[in-house]
Amino acid sequence: MAEHLYLVRHCETSAPAGALVGSTDADVTAQGLRALDRLAPLLPGGPCFCSPMLRTRRTLERLRRSGVCMQAVFDDRLREIDFGRWERKRFAEIAESDSDLLDAWSAYSGFTFPGGEAVSSFVGRVGEMLAIFREHPARDLVVITHGGVIRTMICLALNLPVRHYLLFGVRPGTYCRLDLHSRGAVLSGLNRAGGKEWSVADHTPEDRETVRQPQNMTK
Repeated sequence: MAEHLYLVRHCETSAPAGALVGSTDADVTAQGLRALDRLAPLLPGGPCFCSPMLRTRRTLERLRRSGVCMQAVFDDRLREIDFGRWERKRFAEIAESDSDLLDAWSAYSGFTFPGGEAVSSFVGRVGEMLAIFREHPARDLVVITHGGVIRTMICLALNLPVRHYLLFGVRPGTYCRLDLHSRGAVLSGLNRAGGKEWSVADHTPEDRETVRQPQNMTK
């Protein structure tokens, strides 16, 4: 059974600040890639799981330059949720065009993004990956994935309702550590990168846009 999960969010992307980016295959920025050089020494060697999306693959490639994540397995279940027709839209645009869906979005667990993925399906596949990680023989696992996946996996591991996922701000180019045990997990690190642990005050404009959205909203 794995004991420690290092949940790495891909580095900064070129996507518009504050926009929902799920199935869109956004590329990363040069600045974001450089920042990963400070993250790599904090990660263990050994097995790695990775989302197959461009931004996570580029993150993996950069980390490998420092000699970590050399044994990587790609799994589609680690993809970000598909926001459907809301992809690359900001909350203000969504509120204007689809105000009738905001209450259902806020309720979260029974919601399906218009033209996109059902939250129940997303949570199900993230839960499948957590079960796989728990049974993995390696002591330490690195998982390179997305903000929504990490937040949801933290909730599942801590036995919290997944609608509370926004309690955990997850910055690009950082990792969160879960220490697993038989009845759940302990969140022992949040937003770690290069010796700095980010605080709420360090949130990016994109993060601040997210927390202004309806309570319990998915992204």
